[in-house]
Amino acid sequence: MRKTLIIIVLSHAALLSFCQPKRMTAQEVAIPMDMSSRRPIIDVTIDGKGPYKFIFDTGSSTNVLDEKLSKEFNFEVVGSDSLKTQGAGRLVSQRVAVPKVAIPRTNISIGTEMNIVNLRGMLPIDGVLSGAFFGDLLVTLDYPGSKLILAAGQLDKSQEGVVPIIPNLQQLNYNLDVAGIAVESHLDTGSPGGFSLPYYLKDKLKIKGLRKGGEIRTPVASYQPWHADLIGTIRVGEVAYENPAVVFVEGFEYANLGYSVVKDLRTTIDWKNSLIKFEKVDAAAISEQAGETNEYTGWYGGGVRRLFLEDGDLYLERGPAKLKLEQIEGELYKMVYHMPVRNELPKVRFERDDNRKVNGLTFIYADGREEFSEKDE
Repeated sequence: MRKTLIIIVLSHAALLSFCQPKRMTAQEVAIPMDMSSRRPIIDVTIDGKGPYKFIFDTGSSTNVLDEKLSKEFNFEVVGSDSLKTQGAGRLVSQRVAVPKVAIPRTNISIGTEMNIVNLRGMLPIDGVLSGAFFGDLLVTLDYPGSKLILAAGQLDKSQEGVVPIIPNLQQLNYNLDVAGIAVESHLDTGSPGGFSLPYYLKDKLKIKGLRKGGEIRTPVASYQPWHADLIGTIRVGEVAYENPAVVFVEGFEYANLGYSVVKDLRTTIDWKNSLIKFEKVDAAAISEQAGETNEYTGWYGGGVRRLFLEDGDLYLERGPAKLKLEQIEGELYKMVYHMPVRNELPKVRFERDDNRKVNGLTFIYADGREEFSEKDE
C-alpha cells in the first residue's frame, strides 16, 4: 500500500515518516547551525562525501534528498510515496536507500531511506533531516547561539517551560495557548514564518488590521494567507507574546510556529518522553554563549549586529543574515554570503580608539560611501 506523507519542505507543514531511524547514542556535542536562510542548516556527509547542507526540520519526520544529488550517487530506488500537505496538495516522490548518513565531528552515522524532491530548485540546500532523525537523544535547538546540541538524558515534565507533545510519532505537535484557546500547533523549524494559524480562528479571536497577503507556494500546494495583529497573548510554554502579528492560512488544519518566533528561544525536544521545553534567551547572554571570542567579537550598533567566531572564522550576523568576513589586509575585510547577491557587498574596516582597542567598524560601499557602527560596551 502506498503511504501518505505530509510535506511542506521550506515552508509551513510537515513530512510524515515512512521509516524510523535506528537508535543512536552519543556524548553531548554542539553542531554549528547556519541560520542565514532563517532555517537551521547543518553539515551532513553521505557515504563519506561532502559535507552537504541539510535543514534540520522539525516540520518533517522523514528525510529528504535533492533529486540531482541522488542521481550523482545513483542510489537504489526502493519505493514511492504520495506526499501530501495540509489541505489537498499532493506530489508523488521516489524513495531511495542511503547507506550512510553521518554528522561530522560526532559518532552519529546511520543508514536510512529518503524521499527525492527538487530541493535545490527552491533553496541552496542538499537535503532535509527529520525532527526524529536523532532518535532518543535530547535535541536542543539553540537559535541565539546558532548551534544544535545533542545529549543523552530527558526532560522533567514538572520543570518550568516544559509542555507535552501530542502523542503522534509522525508529527511534533503540542497545544499552543492562543488568547486562552488551546490550538494544536506544529513546531516547524523549516518555516521562515512566525505564528501561522488555521483560517477558522479569525472568527474566534480578537484581531485588528486583517489584510490579504501574497499567496504561499510550496512544492505541492498553494495557500492564501491573511495577516492581522492579535489582541491578546500567545503562550509558547511559559514564554508570552503580547499582541503579536499572526497569519491566518486557508487550508491549514493546525497552527505552525516558525523562525520569527523561535529565533529568540532555546528549544529542547525529548522525543522518547513526548516532551518539549521552550526557554527565552536574553540577548545580553548571547555573546557569552557564543563560545570562541577575540577582540572583534561582540555586538555593534546598539545590539543590531553580532560579530562571532565559528570554527576559527569570523562572521557578521544581522537578523537572519550571516556573512563570513575574510581578511583582505590589516583591519580591512570583505563580506562573503553563501548565496549570490544582486548588489556588491560593502567591505568592513575595524576601527580602534587611542588605546588601540576595537571600538567599531566601518562599512565601505562601492560608491565610496562609509557608514560607522560603534561597538557596544
